[in-house]
Amino acid sequence: MTDDTFSIDQVKNRKSKDSRSMKLFKIALADFVKEVLNPSWRQGNMSKEAFKTIIKKTVYKVSGAMKKHQIPKSQTKINHYIDSSQRKLTKLVMGYVDKYVKV
Repeated sequence: MTDDTFSIDQVKNRKSKDSRSMKLFKIALADFVKEVLNPSWRQGNMSKEAFKTIIKKTVYKVSGAMKKHQIPKSQTKINHYIDSSQRKLTKLVMGYVDKYVKV
């Protein structure tokens, strides 16, 4: 693993410079991506490694693109952000599915 990737467990347990709100945001984002990927995962269309990679890449890209003052501070604001960005997030996840899932 390189310095810029992390697993879901590391997001939850990571002792880093991330603020509490950023950690909550990453967890909520990872949960959303899991919901999007679950149908394909359950049908056996993707490997465990592809599933984990897509989650990592999506969380890293979205959280990395946000400036410190843009990070939603409360769970309500995090939920609102994910709801309002659902189409864009799903499109990003599907792009990664096309890239990483070998059919």
